[in-house]
Amino acid sequence: MASASKINFDEPIPEMIKRLKSEHRKFESNLVKVKTSIEDNSVTLASEIIRSISDEIIHHAVEEEARLMRVIMHKAKEESAESIKIIQEHNWVMNFLKNRIITIEKVSTSSDPDEYEQARNDLNEFVSNLRKHFKEEEAIVFPLALRAEAAD
Repeated sequence: MASASKINFDEPIPEMIKRLKSEHRKFESNLVKVKTSIEDNSVTLASEIIRSISDEIIHHAVEEEARLMRVIMHKAKEESAESIKIIQEHNWVMNFLKNRIITIEKVSTSSDPDEYEQARNDLNEFVSNLRKHFKEEEAIVFPLALRAEAAD
């Protein structure tokens, strides 16, 4: 599993960014399944799909913080404000994956329609926010890291 793997500090930044983009596509295919499950009124399946990729998402975020932000802060600090803000979004991702998903899994078997609807809304919000986050990383963080790495 990805979370057990170490961060490869020898991987060139351009190759890493290419791989991270590829991982975004893989996550997106799972997010499509999550959305379909929510639309099919299966909060249980939606939360299981998220849980199945949560370790990979966490490892992905840790890599971005450990490698990309290091390059940005070292070589492009004056341009880093927007990238820092985007990377800080990892906090809500981690919180959702470590805390909220557990509550959603419990609620998925609840007979309370309000709790069930809140779980659906939370899952939809997570998918929407994660998609937006990936787009921001690809539009802002990744290009800045590439420019910073090339600035020698």
